[in-house]
Amino acid sequence: MRLSPAIPLLVTLLLGSTACSSGDTEGAGTGDRTRKACEDLLGSAGEKWVKENSPRDTGLVDVQDIESAKTDFYDDARSWKPGSKALPSFAESELCRVVVRGQERHTSRLSISFGASTFPFDSPFGEKSDVYDEEKPIHVNADVKLVVRKDDGTYDYSVYVKCRVPGAPAGQEAGVPLAGSMTDTLTRATGPDPHLRYLLHSARVAAGEFGCRNHPVVPASPPAAG
Repeated sequence: MRLSPAIPLLVTLLLGSTACSSGDTEGAGTGDRTRKACEDLLGSAGEKWVKENSPRDTGLVDVQDIESAKTDFYDDARSWKPGSKALPSFAESELCRVVVRGQERHTSRLSISFGASTFPFDSPFGEKSDVYDEEKPIHVNADVKLVVRKDDGTYDYSVYVKCRVPGAPAGQEAGVPLAGSMTDTLTRATGPDPHLRYLLHSARVAAGEFGCRNHPVVPASPPAAG
Protein backbone atom coordinates (compact mmCIF):
# COMPACT_ATOMS: atom_id res chain seq x y z
CA MET A 1 0.00 0.00 0.00
CA ARG A 2 1.16 3.51 -0.76
CA LEU A 3 0.93 5.21 2.62
CA SER A 4 1.44 8.95 2.63
CA PRO A 5 3.32 10.39 5.62
CA ALA A 6 1.11 11.90 8.27
CA ILE A 7 1.15 15.70 8.33
CA PRO A 8 1.72 16.98 11.89
CA LEU A 9 -1.19 19.41 11.75
CA LEU A 10 -3.28 19.80 14.88
CA VAL A 11 -6.66 20.61 13.38
CA THR A 12 -8.92 20.88 16.44
CA LEU A 13 -8.58 22.06 19.98
CA LEU A 14 -11.03 19.52 21.32
CA LEU A 15 -12.57 16.57 19.60
CA GLY A 16 -15.69 17.89 17.89
CA SER A 17 -14.82 21.58 18.25
CA THR A 18 -14.34 24.09 15.45
CA ALA A 19 -11.12 23.77 13.46
CA CYS A 20 -8.31 26.20 14.16
CA SER A 21 -8.23 29.09 11.75
CA SER A 22 -4.85 29.63 10.11
CA GLY A 23 -5.86 31.56 7.01
CA ASP A 24 -4.83 28.57 4.88
CA THR A 25 -7.82 27.46 2.78
CA GLU A 26 -6.37 24.09 1.82
CA GLY A 27 -5.32 23.37 5.40
CA ALA A 28 -8.75 24.32 6.70
CA GLY A 29 -10.44 21.98 4.24
CA THR A 30 -8.16 19.12 5.20
CA GLY A 31 -8.92 19.82 8.84
CA ASP A 32 -12.64 19.56 8.16
CA ARG A 33 -12.17 16.16 6.52
CA THR A 34 -10.03 14.93 9.38
CA ARG A 35 -12.53 16.08 11.99
CA LYS A 36 -15.44 14.47 10.14
CA ALA A 37 -13.53 11.18 9.74
CA CYS A 38 -12.85 10.97 13.48
CA GLU A 39 -16.41 12.00 14.35
CA ASP A 40 -17.81 9.32 12.04
CA LEU A 41 -15.42 6.56 13.08
CA LEU A 42 -15.80 7.13 16.83
CA GLY A 43 -19.44 8.22 16.85
CA SER A 44 -20.86 10.65 19.40
CA ALA A 45 -20.57 8.10 22.22
CA GLY A 46 -16.96 7.36 21.29
CA GLU A 47 -16.08 11.06 21.20
CA LYS A 48 -17.58 11.51 24.66
CA TRP A 49 -15.67 8.48 25.93
CA VAL A 50 -12.35 9.85 24.63
CA LYS A 51 -12.99 13.27 26.20
CA GLU A 52 -14.00 11.84 29.57
CA ASN A 53 -11.02 9.47 29.74
CA SER A 54 -8.29 11.78 28.42
CA PRO A 55 -6.08 13.45 31.03
CA ARG A 56 -5.88 16.80 29.19
CA ASP A 57 -7.31 18.69 26.21
CA THR A 58 -7.01 16.78 22.94
CA GLY A 59 -6.71 17.60 19.28
CA LEU A 60 -6.60 15.74 15.97
CA VAL A 61 -3.58 15.18 13.78
CA ASP A 62 -4.21 15.26 10.04
CA VAL A 63 -3.65 11.77 8.58
CA GLN A 64 -4.88 9.89 5.50
CA ASP A 65 -8.38 10.54 4.16
CA ILE A 66 -10.96 7.77 3.77
CA GLU A 67 -11.22 8.01 -0.02
CA SER A 68 -7.47 7.47 -0.45
CA ALA A 69 -7.59 4.57 2.00
CA LYS A 70 -10.48 3.03 0.04
CA THR A 71 -8.52 3.31 -3.21
CA ASP A 72 -5.50 1.62 -1.62
CA PHE A 73 -7.68 -1.14 -0.17
CA TYR A 74 -9.25 -1.82 -3.57
CA ASP A 75 -5.81 -1.96 -5.23
CA ASP A 76 -4.50 -4.37 -2.62
CA ALA A 77 -7.59 -6.58 -2.67
CA ARG A 78 -7.53 -6.81 -6.48
CA SER A 79 -3.84 -7.76 -6.43
CA TRP A 80 -4.58 -10.86 -4.33
CA LYS A 81 -4.01 -14.18 -6.09
CA PRO A 82 -5.86 -17.22 -4.72
CA GLY A 83 -3.47 -19.99 -3.71
CA SER A 84 -0.40 -17.75 -3.73
CA LYS A 85 2.13 -18.56 -1.00
CA ALA A 86 3.73 -15.12 -1.19
CA LEU A 87 3.43 -13.07 1.99
CA PRO A 88 1.51 -9.87 1.17
CA SER A 89 2.99 -6.51 2.14
CA PHE A 90 -0.29 -4.68 2.73
CA ALA A 91 -0.45 -1.89 5.30
CA GLU A 92 -3.37 -0.15 6.97
CA SER A 93 -4.06 3.57 6.56
CA GLU A 94 -4.36 5.69 9.69
CA LEU A 95 -7.66 7.56 9.44
CA CYS A 96 -7.98 9.15 12.89
CA ARG A 97 -5.37 10.17 15.45
CA VAL A 98 -6.32 11.90 18.71
CA VAL A 99 -3.45 13.41 20.70
CA VAL A 100 -2.82 15.52 23.79
CA ARG A 101 -2.28 19.16 22.91
CA GLY A 102 1.31 20.31 23.28
CA GLN A 103 2.86 16.85 23.19
CA GLU A 104 4.95 15.21 20.51
CA ARG A 105 2.60 13.69 17.95
CA HIS A 106 3.93 10.15 18.41
CA THR A 107 3.15 10.00 22.13
CA SER A 108 -0.13 9.68 24.04
CA ARG A 109 -2.43 8.98 21.15
CA LEU A 110 -5.52 7.05 20.21
CA SER A 111 -5.28 5.87 16.62
CA ILE A 112 -7.74 4.15 14.27
CA SER A 113 -6.55 2.56 11.01
CA PHE A 114 -8.12 0.51 8.21
CA GLY A 115 -6.83 -1.28 5.15
CA ALA A 116 -6.17 -4.65 3.52
CA SER A 117 -5.39 -7.45 5.96
CA THR A 118 -2.19 -9.45 5.63
CA PHE A 119 -4.06 -12.29 7.39
CA PRO A 120 -6.89 -14.28 5.75
CA PHE A 121 -10.18 -14.21 7.62
CA ASP A 122 -9.79 -17.83 8.75
CA SER A 123 -6.27 -17.37 10.17
CA PRO A 124 -5.71 -19.33 13.41
CA PHE A 125 -5.60 -16.29 15.68
CA GLY A 126 -4.90 -17.16 19.29
CA GLU A 127 -2.34 -19.87 18.66
CA LYS A 128 1.05 -19.40 20.32
CA SER A 129 2.80 -16.47 18.70
CA ASP A 130 6.45 -15.43 18.64
CA VAL A 131 5.33 -11.83 18.11
CA TYR A 132 2.83 -11.14 20.91
CA ASP A 133 2.72 -12.11 24.58
CA GLU A 134 -1.01 -12.81 24.23
CA GLU A 135 -3.46 -13.00 21.34
CA LYS A 136 -7.14 -13.56 21.98
CA PRO A 137 -9.61 -13.94 19.09
CA ILE A 138 -13.30 -13.10 19.57
CA HIS A 139 -15.73 -14.59 17.05
CA VAL A 140 -18.45 -12.04 16.34
CA ASN A 141 -20.34 -13.54 13.37
CA ALA A 142 -19.73 -15.00 9.92
CA ASP A 143 -18.51 -11.60 8.66
CA VAL A 144 -16.55 -10.20 11.58
CA LYS A 145 -13.76 -11.23 13.96
CA LEU A 146 -12.08 -9.27 16.75
CA VAL A 147 -8.58 -9.92 18.09
CA VAL A 148 -7.06 -8.52 21.28
CA ARG A 149 -3.27 -8.56 21.37
CA LYS A 150 -0.94 -7.80 24.28
CA ASP A 151 2.76 -7.07 24.02
CA ASP A 152 4.94 -5.68 26.83
CA GLY A 153 1.84 -4.67 28.78
CA THR A 154 0.32 -2.71 25.87
CA TYR A 155 -2.93 -3.78 24.21
CA ASP A 156 -3.82 -3.50 20.53
CA TYR A 157 -7.30 -4.17 19.20
CA SER A 158 -8.02 -5.48 15.69
CA VAL A 159 -11.13 -6.22 13.66
CA TYR A 160 -11.41 -8.25 10.46
CA VAL A 161 -14.40 -7.80 8.15
CA LYS A 162 -15.25 -9.74 5.01
CA CYS A 163 -15.48 -6.92 2.47
CA ARG A 164 -15.92 -7.84 -1.19
CA VAL A 165 -14.28 -5.46 -3.67
CA PRO A 166 -15.57 -5.12 -7.26
CA GLY A 167 -13.14 -6.58 -9.79
CA ALA A 168 -11.29 -8.71 -7.22
CA PRO A 169 -10.81 -12.49 -7.59
CA ALA A 170 -13.52 -14.77 -6.21
CA GLY A 171 -13.06 -15.39 -2.49
CA GLN A 172 -11.20 -12.12 -1.95
CA GLU A 173 -13.43 -11.06 0.94
CA ALA A 174 -12.07 -13.98 2.98
CA GLY A 175 -8.55 -14.00 1.48
CA VAL A 176 -7.99 -10.27 1.94
CA PRO A 177 -10.57 -8.98 4.42
CA LEU A 178 -10.79 -5.39 5.54
CA ALA A 179 -8.66 -4.98 8.67
CA GLY A 180 -9.05 -2.28 11.28
CA SER A 181 -7.02 -1.53 14.36
CA MET A 182 -7.14 0.71 17.41
CA THR A 183 -4.14 1.57 19.56
CA ASP A 184 -4.54 3.65 22.69
CA THR A 185 -1.89 5.24 24.88
CA LEU A 186 -4.09 8.31 25.43
CA THR A 187 -7.07 7.42 27.57
CA ARG A 188 -7.21 6.18 31.11
CA ALA A 189 -9.78 3.54 30.17
CA THR A 190 -9.02 0.04 31.38
CA GLY A 191 -10.29 -3.25 29.97
CA PRO A 192 -11.00 -4.09 26.35
CA ASP A 193 -14.77 -3.55 26.25
CA PRO A 194 -14.95 0.15 25.28
CA HIS A 195 -12.12 -0.19 22.79
CA LEU A 196 -13.80 -3.14 21.08
CA ARG A 197 -17.18 -1.40 21.07
CA TYR A 198 -15.86 1.75 19.40
CA LEU A 199 -13.63 -0.25 17.06
CA LEU A 200 -16.73 -2.15 15.92
CA HIS A 201 -18.50 1.15 15.36
CA SER A 202 -15.54 2.28 13.27
CA ALA A 203 -15.63 -0.97 11.30
CA ARG A 204 -19.31 -0.52 10.50
CA VAL A 205 -18.61 3.01 9.24
CA ALA A 206 -15.55 1.88 7.25
CA ALA A 207 -17.44 -1.01 5.63
CA GLY A 208 -20.04 1.47 4.43
CA GLU A 209 -17.50 4.04 3.25
CA PHE A 210 -15.43 1.36 1.49
CA GLY A 211 -18.52 0.09 -0.35
CA CYS A 212 -18.30 -3.59 0.60
CA ARG A 213 -20.39 -5.36 -2.05
CA ASN A 214 -21.37 -8.24 0.25
CA HIS A 215 -22.87 -5.87 2.87
CA PRO A 216 -21.21 -7.45 5.93
CA VAL A 217 -23.16 -7.41 9.18
CA VAL A 218 -21.13 -5.45 11.75
CA PRO A 219 -22.90 -5.34 15.14
CA ALA A 220 -22.81 -2.40 17.52
CA SER A 221 -21.28 -4.34 20.40
CA PRO A 222 -18.97 -7.32 20.86
CA PRO A 223 -20.52 -10.57 22.09
CA ALA A 224 -20.96 -10.94 25.81
CA ALA A 225 -18.06 -12.67 27.54
CA GLY A 226 -18.59 -16.35 28.19
